[in-house]
Amino acid sequence: MELDQRLRRRSEFQLVYQQGVRVAGRCLVIFGLCRPGGRCRLGITATRKIGPAVVRNRARRRVRELFRRHEPRGQWEGDVVVNVRRACAEAPWQELEQDFTQCLAKIVRRATPSAPPSVS
Repeated sequence: MELDQRLRRRSEFQLVYQQGVRVAGRCLVIFGLCRPGGRCRLGITATRKIGPAVVRNRARRRVRELFRRHEPRGQWEGDVVVNVRRACAEAPWQELEQDFTQCLAKIVRRATPSAPPSVS
């Protein structure tokens, strides 16, 4: 993931929260906002409720790796914000990966604007 593919400002996160689609999984909550013509950017939030800094940082690293492996290139262009839950740091990798891919697939389906019907 390149550096310019991350959400950094609070205003960017707020825009995704307010205008985007929300999907909750067991280990994380994903928000998505379609932005045609833009890159797929990632933002991660991990609050202190999850645990100490070591646990939060591990959860963030795991989410970044999941996004790197399963980025919806070509399917969808927009912003993705992942809110990490406590289970994310402790869940087995395969369970976390399954949760992430299911949530991301739902985001892609719900947040992608449908194409207008063509009139021939």
